Amino acid sequence: MALVCEDLARYGVVLLPPSTVEYFELLADIEQRLQTRPKGAPPVPDGVISRISEHDTSGSAILLNKADVAIAAMAYTWEGALTCVPGTNPSVLLPFGRDERGTKVDDYWNTIFPGSKRLMTCDGEVYGDNTDVRSPAADELSRGGGWISAGGGRRPDRPKPTKLTLDGVFFVDGGFAGPNQLGSWEHTVCAAEAYLACAALAKEARGSGMPPAEFFAHVQTLTGQPDAGSIHPPRPYWRPSSLDPEAIRKSELQMAGWQVVSMRRSLGDDATLARVAAWADAPVRKFHKL
Repeated sequence: MALVCEDLARYGVVLLPPSTVEYFELLADIEQRLQTRPKGAPPVPDGVISRISEHDTSGSAILLNKADVAIAAMAYTWEGALTCVPGTNPSVLLPFGRDERGTKVDDYWNTIFPGSKRLMTCDGEVYGDNTDVRSPAADELSRGGGWISAGGGRRPDRPKPTKLTLDGVFFVDGGFAGPNQLGSWEHTVCAAEAYLACAALAKEARGSGMPPAEFFAHVQTLTGQPDAGSIHPPRPYWRPSSLDPEAIRKSELQMAGWQVVSMRRSLGDDATLARVAAWADAPVRKFHKL
C-alpha cells in the first residue's frame, strides 16, 4: 500500500513519498552529502550511511522546506508506529544558556533551511543537513547534530505504517503551523514562560542580595519540583488524548526547576544563580500561530 503523506504544503512544508519522481534523486543527494561532509562538521554516527542505503524506502518520505523561513522543530506521527514531538530542553527555540558561538552552530546544524530537505523514516529517524543549501561558515563548524536524529524506534512486530502526518512545525522566527493534536505548541510556549519565570527570580535574588539557598527554595516552590536531589528529570506530561493547559504549564515549570537543580549540583550555588539570571536575556522568539 502506498504511503499517504499529510503535510503542511499551505505553509511551505512538503512531504514526498517514494511514489514521487523526485524521491530517489533527493534520497541519493542526502546520502552523498552525509558521506562528504566538510572538515569540522559534526561527525556522522556509525551505521547511519548503511541505514540510509538499506532502509525500506516504502516506510519513509522526503521533507522539503519550501517556506521562506528555516524550520526549528517538528511534531509528527507515523500512524500505528510512533509519535515524535520536539523536546522542551534548551534548544534553537528555547535558547537558554547558549553562547554566541553555540547559537550560530545550532542554527546551522539543527534547523532546516529554506530549500533544504530531510529523509524521514518510520523508525523515527531524520537524516540530512543544510549543506544542500550552502556550506557552513567557519564559526558554524565543530558542534551540533546536523538533523540526524533517532526516534523511539518502531517495534518490529508492528505493521509498517501507511500514513505520515505532520502535526506541527515551528519556524525559527517563532511561527507555528499545524493541527497541533500533540500539543507541541502549548509545551513549547509554556516551557519558555517557565524558564523566564526562573530567570526573573534569579535576577531579583541577585539584585536584592538574597542568599542563594533562599533563591533555590523559591524556585522549588514556583516549579513544584518535588525532589531537589533527584538526578532524573520529571516525567513529561505529554498525552495527546489529554492536553490540559494547566497540567502542561505545571509540567514545564517542573522541568525548568529540574534544570536549575541539575545546574546547582554540577556548578554550585553562585554560578547557577548567575546563569539562570542570564536566561532573562536569551533571544526567545515571539511565538505565534500562522
